[in-house]
Amino acid sequence: MAYYNKTPGVLFLAGGMVGTAYSLWSATQVSISLLPLAGLAIGFFGFGCYCLQRPYFLLEAHQLTVYNLLGMEKKRYTFESWEFVKADSRRIYIDDNGITKKVPVAPWLVKRDDWAAMRSLL
Repeated sequence: MAYYNKTPGVLFLAGGMVGTAYSLWSATQVSISLLPLAGLAIGFFGFGCYCLQRPYFLLEAHQLTVYNLLGMEKKRYTFESWEFVKADSRRIYIDDNGITKKVPVAPWLVKRDDWAAMRSLL
């Protein structure tokens, strides 16, 4: 299983912390309430924590499953053996009856160790 790179999750965490701090600071300086902004910022923080634990794709013996950032299945590719699956430094390719399909997986979104392990497997 390959997990998302930590960068998107960390960006959501940082955005949530900055937004919460700003809304709380603004609430003490100005008479208007910015609690909706604080709620949104806390939501961003929670989503950042959630993103740090999400799988990006799962490579099994006869299928490759790609997940979205919410953890739901986005696309599933099936193949008969490992010889139909290839990978280079930028993409994963699956040969489907002579038609080469690019799998929509970006290596910069995958943890570096997971991408290296997948490439060594193929």
